Amino acid sequence: MNGARLRKFLYGAAYRAAAQIYPRRCPLCGEVLGTDAVAAVLCRNCLAGAKKLLHNPPRLADTEHSFYALDGAASVFYYEDEIRHAILCTKLHGQPWLARELSDMVAIRLFGALPASQPGGIPCYDPPGGLSPYDCIVPVPPRRGSDSGPRLPDLMAGRLARILHLPVCRDLYPVRMMRPQKQLSLAERLKNQKDGYALHATNHVMGRRVLLVDDIITSGATVSACAMALYQGGAASVFAVSLAVDEVRKK
Repeated sequence: MNGARLRKFLYGAAYRAAAQIYPRRCPLCGEVLGTDAVAAVLCRNCLAGAKKLLHNPPRLADTEHSFYALDGAASVFYYEDEIRHAILCTKLHGQPWLARELSDMVAIRLFGALPASQPGGIPCYDPPGGLSPYDCIVPVPPRRGSDSGPRLPDLMAGRLARILHLPVCRDLYPVRMMRPQKQLSLAERLKNQKDGYALHATNHVMGRRVLLVDDIITSGATVSACAMALYQGGAASVFAVSLAVDEVRKK
């Protein structure tokens, strides 16, 4: 067994052992996932709530957001109720391990990955025709001065990279202090984020099709500003995906 295969074997053994010691839990309610888990990521009791919050279709409309520098964007859920609670638990309440199940839902819903055979497993992804539509994954970086703690976009990027068999590029960074977006108007959000990001190095994105990952998309100002920096670094295309989108739900 060569070194690469040995490392893969040891990693898999450690992962399976950890799954036995720390059983996977439903990210929406915290219950331990049993053999009847839905797609190995949700308990049966949370299935109806998750379906209610699905964004159909996943593709986000340009008319609802300000995607001035993206080839497109998609999201799995609306940022409401159980999904909002799960994201806040992951980001603010010390439960970063929930990012695995949340990321698996992104892979299954947006990329057609096959669910893992049991909780704690890895979804199986075979790109159409054997060719991936992307070359690398880039997580949206935290703004300068934000509180320390687990970064959900980075955790998601790492998990999706393993499922989609893509490298992660973490060269994107904020070049200045930016105000929190939450209380800003659309015009203020766009101004706040404009020219706010750059790349430490361009060799990882030059000529590549980039999958940009964020936890929540609201106005589109952040992902568009990130995409602009990636295009300036030579990216061939940038498509953004998120776990949730904050927009007015269509009746």
